[in-house]
Amino acid sequence: MANVKKTKTIHYKNVVLSSGQALEPLLRSALDANGSLHKPALRQQKLNEEDSTVIFINRFSEHQGMLIGQLVYLETGKHQPYITLDDSAEYYTIDALSSELIPEEEGGEETKKTRQRKRKEFIDSILYFGVIENHLVVIQSAALNSRHLEAHLAWLLGASGNIENSTTVSLQDKPSESVFKRLEQTPAKSIHVGAPLASPTEKLVQSIPSKKTDTIGAKSSKIRFSPFGDAANLINAIVPDFLKGISLEDSLDEANIQVFLEIKYNRKTSESGQAVMDQIATSLRHNPTSDVTINLKGGGRITGDELKLSGSIRLEFLPSGLISEASLFHEMHQWLYDKIGSNEIDTSTSIE
Repeated sequence: MANVKKTKTIHYKNVVLSSGQALEPLLRSALDANGSLHKPALRQQKLNEEDSTVIFINRFSEHQGMLIGQLVYLETGKHQPYITLDDSAEYYTIDALSSELIPEEEGGEETKKTRQRKRKEFIDSILYFGVIENHLVVIQSAALNSRHLEAHLAWLLGASGNIENSTTVSLQDKPSESVFKRLEQTPAKSIHVGAPLASPTEKLVQSIPSKKTDTIGAKSSKIRFSPFGDAANLINAIVPDFLKGISLEDSLDEANIQVFLEIKYNRKTSESGQAVMDQIATSLRHNPTSDVTINLKGGGRITGDELKLSGSIRLEFLPSGLISEASLFHEMHQWLYDKIGSNEIDTSTSIE
């Protein structure tokens, strides 16, 4: 089977550490051969103390001056579903394969001790990122996105001792320079922000009175839904405690309820007022969950997608379904330097 090419979306992020440090040298210090977290076994972050799910940077390498990282999401002991395609059957059989049944590599027999050290597990998801100083590009996956990377980088650098506990790490979206110029040439007249009213689930255990006595007997589980997110925060800011204690039998995720905030001025505003409008407009690029529209003075508009710098690259996949990392590293490096060369990225912090 031949290699195939697929299109993937690549995003640019500006890394901001509150300490003013650059991300690239900090990562090199933590992950290289002399670093405190130089082996993957030493840098696995547990997402929940009660389960075996971990997130960690597995492989890191260098490609033409760019530090490349491979972020992995792993659940130990997971069962991977598979389907048996039997053309003579009335329906296809679906079963699951445990990680314990992953075939051993061909060769000599391994001792029990060696097998325990070289455990095989199914990988849930892989995210790739590249860093030069504080310029970062990322190719997200279904289960891992830039927010997961941001949180893990903060944990990793803290665990390595390379940053103070009070230091924050932020991966910020950035419009291209052409969008900035549009805002400079044509100021914002109104800003429209929308977000869906959604609700996460919370499993409650309720005690049920026994039929024979007045004492508490068996326990049962119940699902409760409560509004949350940007829309809920906006409602709470306008009507404090309005949503507090609301318990719904059904999720709001498919209710199609939208909450909108509009910021505008009538007819004209002062110079200071216009400056505030423009600052709000550009800062909204950091809010990926909202639907943003900026209406410009005199006509025209900028949508939320334009407030983020991203693009498409063609990547090669092997017959096994794994990505060709040689192709990936080249495309990531080339895309970042193309954006630098076209002045779409602010290089006031130099890239050699």
